[in-house]
Amino acid sequence: MRVPEYGWTTQKVFHFLNFLVNGVRALVFVFRRSVQNLHPEIVQHILLDMPSLALFTTYALLILFWAEIYYQARAVSTDRLRPSFFTTNAVVYTIQIAMWLILWWKYIPLLVILSKMFFAGLSLFAALGFLQYGGRLLH
Repeated sequence: MRVPEYGWTTQKVFHFLNFLVNGVRALVFVFRRSVQNLHPEIVQHILLDMPSLALFTTYALLILFWAEIYYQARAVSTDRLRPSFFTTNAVVYTIQIAMWLILWWKYIPLLVILSKMFFAGLSLFAALGFLQYGGRLLH
């Protein structure tokens, strides 16, 4: 993930996203009471869930970086890695936005639980990516 006209490397994008995620989480933490009083309630869910989506993207980018290093060291094509990264993120964001839209249309408590389970699954998916590629770099 390079942005050559600005000199942005994958590492710079990772650090920027990490800074952004932590900054937004800090602001949500500082203004937690105000966030909890927002109406409609869907706005609360979006503000509380968006940093988790961005965190998934941030760490998926790190996994992409490790996978590229791993495959390049093995002289294997990395052509499918970036499209997979973008496709995975598009699917994840589409699912979450669909859940938010349904919650906006009609509040379903079970869907809130499913949304939280979705984030737990994303975290597990990211952890498996760390094990898959982060662990291989150590050998």
